Amino acid sequence: MNSRQSSSEQFMRYLKSLGGSEADVSGSTYVLTPDDTVESVVSRLRIEQQADGGDTKDPSILHASAQVMISRRDEGDPGRHAGASQAGAYQLDIRHSPGSTTRESIPSKDIEDAKVWARERIEAQGAQFGAIFFPAGGGDAPGTGALATSFDRSVGWYR
Repeated sequence: MNSRQSSSEQFMRYLKSLGGSEADVSGSTYVLTPDDTVESVVSRLRIEQQADGGDTKDPSILHASAQVMISRRDEGDPGRHAGASQAGAYQLDIRHSPGSTTRESIPSKDIEDAKVWARERIEAQGAQFGAIFFPAGGGDAPGTGALATSFDRSVGWYR
């Protein structure tokens, strides 16, 4: 991802890479509220889709569409959303044990560089699992924001 792109542009590129399009975002009649999260928007999009009787969309397309919608909302009013992301503002969650997760900012602005940096931190901590988040409106608490990718020592990086 290019660090000069806004977060909504980055999420739109991801949506398109999944086979989605602008129509998946702009075709919704759901109006976001200031309290909406990616998860609440996914739920509303799924309900809307079922009510319309349309084709069932891949859950990853619904999730990516919600990420674009939330990010556009936050970019439109960044002062109102304390966790609104800036391009490349990745966060690393390191899961040390069940119930024990820490979060730290990743200095890299490019996702591939962020993965390299994050893997080194995860391994240095002796952890088995980690995740990179893009904190679009999610704040800085572990587990918040839009999941960019996850890491498992036995698998490597996966989405």
